[in-house]
Amino acid sequence: MSNLESLAATAFLLCRGRERLCALPLDSVVETMRPLPIEVLPGCPPFVRGVAVVRGKPTPVVDLGVLLGAADPPQPVRFVMLKTGGKQVALSVEAVLGIRELTSASLQELPALLREASVDVVSALGTLDVELLLVLEAARMIPPSVWQLLEAGVSS
Repeated sequence: MSNLESLAATAFLLCRGRERLCALPLDSVVETMRPLPIEVLPGCPPFVRGVAVVRGKPTPVVDLGVLLGAADPPQPVRFVMLKTGGKQVALSVEAVLGIRELTSASLQELPALLREASVDVVSALGTLDVELLLVLEAARMIPPSVWQLLEAGVSS
C-alpha cells in the first residue's frame, strides 16, 4: 500500500507555517498548546529552533515555516505536539485552522522531482479551497543527529 492509499479518508489537523497550508495526520497529533520558552541548542539545523520543556521533558521545537523554506522570522501562535515513534516534537506554527477529513481524491503522490527536494517531510500534495496543501509526515521531521544532540545535552 502506498503512502497515499494509507491517507485516504483520514482526519488531518490543518495549520499554517508562514503562508503554507499544511495537513498533519491526526493520529500523529498529541495536542496543541501556547508556545513555551525555547532554549537554543547549538549544532541543530536551522529549522530546529531549539528545545522547550514540555510536561517536564526536553522537546525539540521545529519551525514549520523554516522547515518548508521560509526565510522570514517566525511568529508562532501555537505549538502542535507530534508523536514520532516513541518521542515527541513541538511544531511551531502561525495558525491552527482545525480538523478536516481529506480523501485520496484531493491528494496526490509527490512527483519524483519533488521527492528529491530538501523538504522530505512532505508526503503528498493536494489543494483545499484552491490553495496548495502540503501533507506532512511527523516521523521524518527530526534527523537522528538532532536526537543525538538532544540526548547529549540532557545527559551532561
